[in-house]
Amino acid sequence: MSIDQAKAFLKELARNQELQQKLSDSATADERMQLAKEAGFEFTAEEFNNAHSELFAEDLDSVSGGGWACGTTCGTECGKLSQTVCG
Repeated sequence: MSIDQAKAFLKELARNQELQQKLSDSATADERMQLAKEAGFEFTAEEFNNAHSELFAEDLDSVSGGGWACGTTCGTECGKLSQTVCG
């Protein structure tokens, strides 16, 4: 398990609408973690939280003018995973 796996999962989630839908359809934190594992990613809730924070910070660093948006996935599904699976 690693933070790199969690980062890779977040990046895959950002581009894969089918994975986004499956995540959205998952009712429990355990189902969401199982979905990530079935997609080939294995990480802990702590690693996910750290990866999410790091990627968010990296994106913020790359923005000028104080605004930030990562699109639909981070705005909804990543946050949903973070709150439901990891927190």
